[in-house]
Amino acid sequence: MDVTSEAYREALSATGLRVVGAGSAHREALGPERGTLPSVYADPVAWLVAESVRNALADSAEPVERDPAQVAVLLVSARCTLWTMTELATKAVPRGRVSPLKFAGASPGGAGTLVCLLHGFRGPTMTLSTSPADGLPAARTVARAWLRSGAADYALVTAHDADEAGRQHARTSVLAR
Repeated sequence: MDVTSEAYREALSATGLRVVGAGSAHREALGPERGTLPSVYADPVAWLVAESVRNALADSAEPVERDPAQVAVLLVSARCTLWTMTELATKAVPRGRVSPLKFAGASPGGAGTLVCLLHGFRGPTMTLSTSPADGLPAARTVARAWLRSGAADYALVTAHDADEAGRQHARTSVLAR
């Protein structure tokens, strides 16, 4: 599934939940990024996802950030932190020294964690490290369960993928009951 297409939004609106905001972010290629949090390393995909979430929150028709404990974060990405893992394996390990910050930043759940750090979200989180085509149905089900059970008032669902030319795309929908 092309995460830049309307098929993504339609896949999430099929949950029976309201889509109250949407945003996206794109990069021609991944590379090191200096983030907005001092002493925090995050994979380039994490910063891309954070930008997509920021854009979705700006587009939201509802005050999502009013209660950070009630905001769930779901990410679907087959690549997650592959860029950082590759950097560690090809550059750091052969030199015999791995940065603790980069090691922690290589966690596949790092992108969702960064979103929570930036916005103070404390609701449930999950990363599905699979393609959006395979993972969005599960993400829909989880988001619906969290929202209907009251575990969260809003669910931020982000899908990340790369196209055939290597351009990176993240798209976020803000779901509500």
